[in-house]
Amino acid sequence: WKRKGGLQKYHAKLVDGMLARGYEREYAERVFQQIHGFSEYGFPESHAASFALLVYASSWIKRHHPAAFLAAILNSQPMGFYSPSQLVQDARRHGVTVRPPDVLHSGWDCTLEDLPHAPAVRLGLRLVNGLGKAAAERIEAARAERP
Repeated sequence: WKRKGGLQKYHAKLVDGMLARGYEREYAERVFQQIHGFSEYGFPESHAASFALLVYASSWIKRHHPAAFLAAILNSQPMGFYSPSQLVQDARRHGVTVRPPDVLHSGWDCTLEDLPHAPAVRLGLRLVNGLGKAAAERIEAARAERP
């Protein structure tokens, strides 16, 4: 977008799209100007485009499959900006049922459990401080052998 006029060709599409969705023209123009200003010093196009695709896909999954999104993001820790606790709190605020780690039900990873209205997230043993993977595997093996 740093190429001269590279972003300008998207002006009408962005503004018209925002107007069609009920935004005021002044607001749509301000949004475009902020994006245009950022394009002067922002990421290279290739990085920005790939990051935008990741953000779009992640946002879609979080919106349409919030429990699966939470389980996946927790299973990918440590990463990113937010602690597991913050991620769980956010999911709960958005209606996701989150069940605690349980030696009778949890595996190493966070999993989904069927509920009538939407899946719940069962927190995995990986989130228990001080419990290593080998100990979790022993718990799972003992559970499999119980009567």
